[in-house]
Amino acid sequence: MRGNLYSRKKIRLPNLRELNSLKVILLIMFATIIISIALFLKAAYPVFKASCETAASSKGVTIINEEVSKVMRNYSYDNLISVEKDQNGKIAFIKADSICINDIVTKIVSNIQKQFDGIPRISVFINMGSVSGISALKNFEPRFEVELESAGNINATTRTDFRSIGINQTHHKIYLDIDARVGILTPLDTFGKDVSTEVLLTEAVIVGEVPDSYYNLSGFDEPDQTYNFVE
Repeated sequence: MRGNLYSRKKIRLPNLRELNSLKVILLIMFATIIISIALFLKAAYPVFKASCETAASSKGVTIINEEVSKVMRNYSYDNLISVEKDQNGKIAFIKADSICINDIVTKIVSNIQKQFDGIPRISVFINMGSVSGISALKNFEPRFEVELESAGNINATTRTDFRSIGINQTHHKIYLDIDARVGILTPLDTFGKDVSTEVLLTEAVIVGEVPDSYYNLSGFDEPDQTYNFVE
C-alpha cells in the first residue's frame, strides 16, 4: 500500500534520434513554404507589375485630359490663331500666337506636374486564378495599395493638322502631344511607366482657300513647337 502511494508514473522523453528527426521534418516544411512563396511571387510579379502599369497609365491619361480641359475653358480658337484675308476675301495668312500657346502649355504642364505629385494611393487588384492557374481562385482578387509620383521631365509638343472637308472649307486642329513618366512605388518594387497621350487643344473650320504654303503656321517652329519641362 505504501509502495503505491509513493510510486510515480514515468514520463518518457524523446530520445536524441527522435528530436533530430523532428528538426529535419520542421526544416523541410519551412523550406517547402519558403520555396512555394518564392515561386508564387516569381509567377505573380509580372502580372502584378503589368496591373500597376495599366492603372498608372490610366490615371496619368485621366489627369492629363482633366488638366487640359480646365485650362482650355478660358481659351478659344481665336485666342490662338489669327486668320487674315485680303480685300478679295482670300486668306492672306494664318498666324499662331506663340506667346499665348506657350502660356497655355506652361499652365497645362505645371498643373499636370502638381497633380502627379499629389496623387493619392491607388488600388491594384490581382486575379489569383490567373497567377496560380487554379480556376477555384478566379474570383479571389487581393488588393494592393501603390503610390504614384512624377518621375522625370514632362515633354509637350504642339502639332497642327489641316484637312479639307469641302469646297473652300478646311478643318484646322491644334493638338498637344504629352509624354510623361510616372513613378510607381509598390510593396515589392519601384519602377516607372511612360505615359503618352494626344489631346485636342482647339479646332475650327476655316472658310476660304488655304494655300499649301500656309499649312506651316507662322508662330510654330518646324517641326512643331516642343516644350520640355523639368521636374
